[in-house]
Amino acid sequence: MAAILRDFRYSLRTLRKSPVFLAVAVLSLALGIGANTAIFTLIYQLILQPLPVRDPEQLVMLAGRGKHYGGNNGPDRISYPMYQQIRDKNQVFSGMFCTYPSTVSASFQGATELIGADFVSGNYFPVLGIGAAAGRVFTASDDLIQGGHPLAVLSYGYWRARFGADPGIVGKQILVNGRSLTIVGVSPVGFDGVEPGRAPQIRIPITMKDDLPRSDFRRLNTNRFRWVEVFGRLKPEMTLEKAQAGLQPLFHQILNREVTEKPFANASPFVKQEFLKMWMEAMPGSKGRSNLRRAYSKPLFALMGIVSLVLLIACSNLANLLIARASARQKEIAVRLALGAGRGSLIRQLLLDSLVLAAAGGSLGVGLAVMIDRALIAYLPSGHTPLSLTSTPDWTVLGFTFAISLIAGAGFGLIPALQSTRPKLATTLKDQAGAVIRGGSAGLRKGLVVAQVSLSLLLLIGAGLFMQSLRNLKTLNPGFEVRNLLAFNIDPTMSRFDPKWTVDYYRRLHERLSAIPGVQSHAFAVVPVLENDEWDNWVTIEGYSAKQDERPDPHMQFCSPGFFKTLKIPVLLGRDFNERDIVGAPKVGIVNQKFVKRYFGDANPLGRHIGMGIDPGTKTDIEIVGVAGDTKYESMRDEIPYELYLPSDQQRFQNGVTVYVRAAGDPAHMFDALRPEVRSVDASVPMYDMRTLTDQLEISLLTERLLAALSSVFGCLATLLAALGLYGVMAFMVARRTREIGIRMALGAGQGTVVWMVLRETLTLAGVGVGIGLAGAYAVTRLIQTQLFGVEPTDLLTMAAAALGIAAVTALAGYIPARRATGIDPMSALRWE
Repeated sequence: MAAILRDFRYSLRTLRKSPVFLAVAVLSLALGIGANTAIFTLIYQLILQPLPVRDPEQLVMLAGRGKHYGGNNGPDRISYPMYQQIRDKNQVFSGMFCTYPSTVSASFQGATELIGADFVSGNYFPVLGIGAAAGRVFTASDDLIQGGHPLAVLSYGYWRARFGADPGIVGKQILVNGRSLTIVGVSPVGFDGVEPGRAPQIRIPITMKDDLPRSDFRRLNTNRFRWVEVFGRLKPEMTLEKAQAGLQPLFHQILNREVTEKPFANASPFVKQEFLKMWMEAMPGSKGRSNLRRAYSKPLFALMGIVSLVLLIACSNLANLLIARASARQKEIAVRLALGAGRGSLIRQLLLDSLVLAAAGGSLGVGLAVMIDRALIAYLPSGHTPLSLTSTPDWTVLGFTFAISLIAGAGFGLIPALQSTRPKLATTLKDQAGAVIRGGSAGLRKGLVVAQVSLSLLLLIGAGLFMQSLRNLKTLNPGFEVRNLLAFNIDPTMSRFDPKWTVDYYRRLHERLSAIPGVQSHAFAVVPVLENDEWDNWVTIEGYSAKQDERPDPHMQFCSPGFFKTLKIPVLLGRDFNERDIVGAPKVGIVNQKFVKRYFGDANPLGRHIGMGIDPGTKTDIEIVGVAGDTKYESMRDEIPYELYLPSDQQRFQNGVTVYVRAAGDPAHMFDALRPEVRSVDASVPMYDMRTLTDQLEISLLTERLLAALSSVFGCLATLLAALGLYGVMAFMVARRTREIGIRMALGAGQGTVVWMVLRETLTLAGVGVGIGLAGAYAVTRLIQTQLFGVEPTDLLTMAAAALGIAAVTALAGYIPARRATGIDPMSALRWE
């Protein structure tokens, strides 16, 4: 131990004497380790980290698979009545709970805000094993009566931020969607629910769902709408496979009972048969269910691959630097060996140097990772529910950083240590310069440079492909004009659910918006465009004979008159909606071009009819009065869907809407004018998420922008590191050939000849690296194909541009030592050895 401490102090002294070497080595490692730590921090929180609950490995998520008969609200959900039956009759779980994420309007002491909420069953907290930081949490007795438990549990973060961690808040009232709830407790610090990345501020008994003023079709008593997320806790010694097998008989009992109920009265025999073929899937629930995970897991793993290559390049740089440093210490090493020092002790000393550098790089990398993660988390959209992601590394992340630092230091420091402790003692002690420049270190350094060039080329090609994808998406026509268009959300049902009052509110809002100077047109829509929102519905189409297993389900849009004018969507045939299209008037609809081509071919669709539903005998009472141009719906990436537009004024339900406003000039300048006008209609109605459609388009391309930006930064960083490595090798080669260059110049060689001699070797190394990199890119880039749009992973133009770019950079890196070689004095060179 004393020897190791002595070697450690010696390493610190020698490294302090080489500040440039120290700075370059530590900074290179910090960049590589920091980037890896930053991406791993997000991957761990979103994908790998278990939920902070009791025995998370016992949790199971449930979902019905197959052809459901009815509506859905998100993947992996079932109806509330089905949850109740499985909860009460299953033999595989010790407990079950369900949850539904939502957004609510919360008011306390006159201050109103939109916050994230979870509607949860009463056994939510007990099954998870979660207690209270203040007051109490819900129990099974808190969801026995529908509408009979007006209670709320606050999250710890919301309690601190909104109420100053006041324990006296327990027992007070909070107004949620216009309904008074009693705050009974606060959930503990560190618990954000079962959806990693999302931190709801309030939890409400799910039996209060239908009692809060807001109509969104997710009714507690319907079997035909799947909307709750369901978790169970396995009984002791019960496995996931046994649980899934044990649930099937009960699941099919429920299906057989449902198929005899009234909603199936008009369903065809085929639809019933397909429904009865459904099965229940049990999935591991230890890590919860996350929309962020679903959206960003592939991009994060792609970024992890990118930063891993950056770390490899940084480690190659470290190895090159250590070889150069060892070459400069060859005479010292030879003297120590000649005086009887053991080779093992010298290897330990040199290896300790690299470990010290790795430790310094890792420490600096942690700080860099925190800064990168803060920027990335701020980049992600959170809506009205805060993100539960943190940039602060925990012990797992620090352990990852320690591991890659150790691998970088030991793995890439060992080979230089082994090689430099095998000098030819006689020649080294006789003449240091001659020994330094001979041996196998030159070949190893060249090999490392070739590896750096090839890896850098891989990164540059990846960055080029991601940037090309982003450019393709940004130049894609969404089918409507985003310029001079803004949007905001409004939801009168959050403060008062009265259909007649809501209709009147929208009428008054329409009149107020029409009177604002600078507003060219405006319209309301239930489904916002380019926001990953979807509403589809089965339909029966007059004159179209659907196949037995075919279920036409176009995407739906409910909009007011002026929608097509405001978004500048062309109406190609027929007419737009107007003020006469109201409840009680003949039902009308507009379809898009893709719908017409699929279901009517070349026939004129005007005057044809559509019915909502697919059961035999479905009434086709909606007349097609227009054909609109095709538009993007959920995102720019998605295919244009079959779309059916219906006038919102003809619908008997009332929902919140997105208001679209076409401005005469810059729409951002309208924000301040619109807010007071909208509030003047009714101040109790929340108005939120005002944005321009240009900004919304950028938000919809968030993943693509993230990949393009980070891959470009890391690609340029990798190229810089490779250039530094090549410069170091060529400077070493020039020093090695000083005598040769001096002789050539003494014999009359010109400066151009000397430059080309050095530059030729540079270009040879770069050429080999580019060749290997192109071959690797041809195979590896296929792994990111799903992240690309409108460009092939083997795009020749992108590969050629990246190859030329890295060739130019490496040529410049080699030219500097080549020019320096021309300044060698022949007489001094001849005396060099």
